[in-house]
Amino acid sequence: MLYFQIQDPGIKDWITHEDNEYSHISGYPGSIWVTELHQAWGDRVGASSLEYQEAQDIVDAIITEAQANWTPESEMPYPQPIILPQ
Repeated sequence: MLYFQIQDPGIKDWITHEDNEYSHISGYPGSIWVTELHQAWGDRVGASSLEYQEAQDIVDAIITEAQANWTPESEMPYPQPIILPQ
């Protein structure tokens, strides 16, 4: 798996149909993106490459913060841990 960090710019063709056909690209908290084979996508969009543990630490920090800020009155369910695919 390949791990990237980049903020979604919200523009058309940032992740194209062809990108996902080649190798699905999934987004996670902390602007983390995971794909199995698509280094060219990361290069094209200018994403920073990360090692698995770096990416997981970022996701963990976001979830931990969300859990700390959650209240029973919140309209959202309690944030659950997310384990990135390896």
